[in-house]
Amino acid sequence: MTTLRRVGFLGLGIMGSRMALNLKKKGFEVVVWNRTAARTEELVPHGLTVAATPRELAAQVDAMCTCVADPGALEQVALGPDGLVHGTRRGQLLIDFSTVSVDLVRSLAAAFEAKGVSFLDAPVTGSKGGAEKGTLVIMVGADEAALARAQPIFQAVGEKVIHCGPVGAGTQVKLAGNGLIAAMLQAFSEGLLLTSKAGVNPQAFIDVVQASGFRSPYFDFKGKQILDHDFATHFSVDLMHKDLSLLVDNAGKHGVPTPSAAAMEQTYQLARAGGLGSQDIAAVVTVFEELMGHRIARR
Repeated sequence: MTTLRRVGFLGLGIMGSRMALNLKKKGFEVVVWNRTAARTEELVPHGLTVAATPRELAAQVDAMCTCVADPGALEQVALGPDGLVHGTRRGQLLIDFSTVSVDLVRSLAAAFEAKGVSFLDAPVTGSKGGAEKGTLVIMVGADEAALARAQPIFQAVGEKVIHCGPVGAGTQVKLAGNGLIAAMLQAFSEGLLLTSKAGVNPQAFIDVVQASGFRSPYFDFKGKQILDHDFATHFSVDLMHKDLSLLVDNAGKHGVPTPSAAAMEQTYQLARAGGLGSQDIAAVVTVFEELMGHRIARR
């Protein structure tokens, strides 16, 4: 069985760049590739090697990790003319940390396993801070053998690995989880807006929430962003819209009604139409502030 010494990482956005650096810090030799080449240049001083194409990367490593924005990007990286599949060899691992569709990860698993490469879908949660600190929660869809082999990589980038089932199960759980995150943030933002508009300090609302049975560290984090109107991107509006669209589509295939996710998908589409796509998901509250002519503020 191949020893995991050299790891390739494709997709160096907010999450991927930090995950790749943690792999290097934990002793792996890391080869990287990104569609926007400028992002790879930032990692070279840290001792990471840059590959010209995904195919070239695959030929150099023992395991490949992908963390890209959407299904189309992942399909191109994996199966395109210069895709990973053309440079693989038997015994490698392919770990996908992206959030894409269940159908796509199952299709990729079949394509790579036909080449003797074990595939794991392993979407993550923990946002930019978790990626930087190596404390991500990883939801894995894979067989037991592949899961065991991938543990050193998971331990380098995360602190909690949950085996959700066979390939596709990790993605299924991640989509459902992002629906919950969107619902939490939407209700929280509405509460802050109502409290502020009614003339009450919105911090009091946060304090009560965090002293109650429905408290969450998420509300401290997002509450500060909203009160400060600091929407530096941890998880973008565009990416949440994509995930909600995938969730609604997936639910339809199973005949499961998801009215809240469908409504939130349109809320995020409204935010994107207002030019907020690249901003953090907390910025969605500004759409409603503008509609009401009222800005949430500390008192």
